[in-house]
Amino acid sequence: MRRRGITVLLGAVLVALLTWQSLSMDVAYVVFSPGPTEDVLGSEEVEGVEHQIISADTEFDSAGELRLTTVRVKQSVTLAQALRYWLSNEYAIIPRDLVYPPGESEEDIAEEQEADWVESQSNAEQAALAYLKEPVSISVVADSGGLLAGDVLTAVNGAAVASLTDLEDYADSETTVTVTRAGAPVEVPGVVLGEAELESTHADPYGIEIDTEALDIGGPSAGLIFALGIVDRVTEGDLTDGKIIAGTGEIDPEGNVGGIGGIQQKITGSAEAGAEVFLSPAVNCSDAVTAASGDMTIVKVETLADAVSALESLAAGEEVTTC
Repeated sequence: MRRRGITVLLGAVLVALLTWQSLSMDVAYVVFSPGPTEDVLGSEEVEGVEHQIISADTEFDSAGELRLTTVRVKQSVTLAQALRYWLSNEYAIIPRDLVYPPGESEEDIAEEQEADWVESQSNAEQAALAYLKEPVSISVVADSGGLLAGDVLTAVNGAAVASLTDLEDYADSETTVTVTRAGAPVEVPGVVLGEAELESTHADPYGIEIDTEALDIGGPSAGLIFALGIVDRVTEGDLTDGKIIAGTGEIDPEGNVGGIGGIQQKITGSAEAGAEVFLSPAVNCSDAVTAASGDMTIVKVETLADAVSALESLAAGEEVTTC
């Protein structure tokens, strides 16, 4: 009996050691948790200098806030931690390869995040100017099929061009394109527009500037909030109606709002920051409704126009489309 008891004890100790070792091993997952929020209508200080995030030549103040949202990413996760986080609604356990693709270094990923961050601000500015119906110019980025870099498109097969979407029907067929080149109109036949690299730029009569030097953030998901901030800054009235509004979503130059990751953590972080309204991309709604949102109203948006309209309706006490 004594020998059997020692054997059982040793076995239990070995099982405990192996269990402890297993639980202490890193797993191929990362953890998303709620990150800080930032008011794009406000300013941040860097080395004693105040940086206003969105500014313009003529500005209109708002009583409330428009907050972009973030997530924190914990890269080193043990099995024990993963199990604990998995049981909490505040965190998301994501396979590492989905966040950090194999073969890419941390420097590569940081550069991609920075590029996405810069592009999101450019897209937001163009989306805001498009919403404000400022004139658009579509220019050629690189020489292609008879088009020269710097050419400005004015018509396709004689039809005036007002946006990139006007060109979708001509992507795969040869067309005659009218451009302004060196100040003069030129017709270029046989152009396949789907092979040309084009960019759409709206006129900016407001002198819009976005200064994010004080924000240590990357990625594309702040586009919607930047666009709303621009619209609110340069137009009379107050989109916030004195409320704290938070939100997320990629945006393209035409104002379409795309989905993002970490929606639940962004909603939780916004609720903790005191937000009363959260703007969610429509494609993220199924996950958004499961988040710890407190008393926040989670508004479903597909475009910048949707978001502006929803905020105006909330200010007027009217119903909005929610997730």
